[in-house]
Amino acid sequence: MGDRQPSDVIPLGLRESSRAGEVLGRAFHDDPLWTALLPDSEVRQTQLARMFTASIETLAVAKGVAETTLRLQVVALWLPPGKNIGPWAMVRSGFALPRILMTMPAQDRKRMMAIDRQFRERRKTLMPNPYWYLMAIGVEPEHQGRGLGSALVRSGMRKADHDRTLIYLETETQRNVGYYEHLGFEVIEEIEAIGLGFAVWLMIRSPRVPRP
Repeated sequence: MGDRQPSDVIPLGLRESSRAGEVLGRAFHDDPLWTALLPDSEVRQTQLARMFTASIETLAVAKGVAETTLRLQVVALWLPPGKNIGPWAMVRSGFALPRILMTMPAQDRKRMMAIDRQFRERRKTLMPNPYWYLMAIGVEPEHQGRGLGSALVRSGMRKADHDRTLIYLETETQRNVGYYEHLGFEVIEEIEAIGLGFAVWLMIRSPRVPRP
């Protein structure tokens, strides 16, 4: 490992996808969106871990970016400009995400798909130009508050600054709004999650271009 520290940001290997999915599952267990979509606590943890594992596998096919730390305490999933999780990525991943969705109760699956459609439509409207999309970032609950999440967000910020592109994200937690604002993001729209009745904040960060 050389001079690397446990908090150093490194690429997430695909062999770690299951473990990373579990990390994200625990990190998002109490998130308002997932609590509403998957009300049973035990089912929620299992489904989230499986869903995030499938997301990581699909992201790899879509040429996305997944990062973590040496001790896998935090995971961030990014889609670079011009990349998307479309039909081709679904096929190449062996339909990893659709297979997970089909194990969910029909009503939960319909609500999840409606929310996903709402988010995608807003992104398409609000972001006509290339951008980095922060799909998900989560820190193991016992390691939160140590700056690990910020380290991974800043890693993505450096990539976006290099590309001179915006970063876009959604958050369902008002506390996170202040957190991202501290990192230079701003709210561009507040919407109500369709069928769930709580707020979702859509945020962007403009690139910081060094002065000549």
